[in-house]
This record gives sequence, C-alpha cells and structure tokens, in this order.
Amino acid sequence: MVHEKKTEQRLLVGQGTVEQHEVAFKMLEALADLMTKPRPIIGHTDWADSITPEQRGRIQLERMKQIKEANGEKIDMATDYEAMVYLSTASLSAPLSRVFERIYCHLFKRFYPDKSDFIPDHEATLDIQAEQELRDLKRWLYNQSKKHAKPMAILMKART
Repeated sequence: MVHEKKTEQRLLVGQGTVEQHEVAFKMLEALADLMTKPRPIIGHTDWADSITPEQRGRIQLERMKQIKEANGEKIDMATDYEAMVYLSTASLSAPLSRVFERIYCHLFKRFYPDKSDFIPDHEATLDIQAEQELRDLKRWLYNQSKKHAKPMAILMKART
C-alpha cells in the first residue's frame, strides 16, 4: 500500500513541464516570503496611521495577485493599490504635484469606479511622464517596504 502512494506522487509530480514546475516553485517561494517576512505597508510619515484595515487587507490581496500575475518573474515594484494608498496619505500632509494628482485620480478611478464619477476621464489619464513617475514611486515603495520587513519570528516575539 505504501508503494502505491509513492507511485501516485511520482505521477502527480511528473505532470507538466520542467518550466511549469519552476514557475510554480518561484510563485510558491514568493507567497511563502510574503507570509513569513511580511513587508510593511508604507504610508506618508505623518499620516501612515490613517490607512484603514480594509486598505491593509486589500494591499495584501493585491500583493498576492501581483505574485500570480508575475508568473514566477522577479517582482521589484509595489502594487498600483499601494501607490494609491501612499498618495492618499501624502496628500493629507501637502498638496500633490499636478503629476501625482493625475496618478492618484487614475488609480482611484481604477480601483473605485463607483465612487469616482466626479473625476473627469481626461483628469485620470496618464502621459509618459506620469507613467514613469508611477513606476518610480512603486519601486521606491517596494524598496522601502523590503528594507523595513521583519521576519515573522521577530514579529511573533514582539507581540508576546
């Protein structure tokens, strides 16, 4: 009976290509990293506490979706939702520049279409400069969150 179980396992592992297994392993590795070494959510210094529990949960879901969409490729940017939340907190400290205001409108309209009818479509479109600024912001957010990430073991000790 034990022999049959080993045979079944070999058949399951033997399905698919080597590339598919490598991609699946990289995705699993990224998910494990997300769960065991959670990256903090970055908000503007003065207003980071204003990030709601719903936004925090959505950021985690968006990070998981990002891993799936990356399909095993290296991730080096925060999600669009993280960028939107950061810009929201930054706007509470000082007015956003025109470029970042457009980026925020674009992202808000994307994530909250039912609440963004007051934003004209032309205000929510991104030009090349705004797209580059958004990529730079997402890289910066990702690097900041990686820099401040703590392994789960340290987090568990801090709670006890």
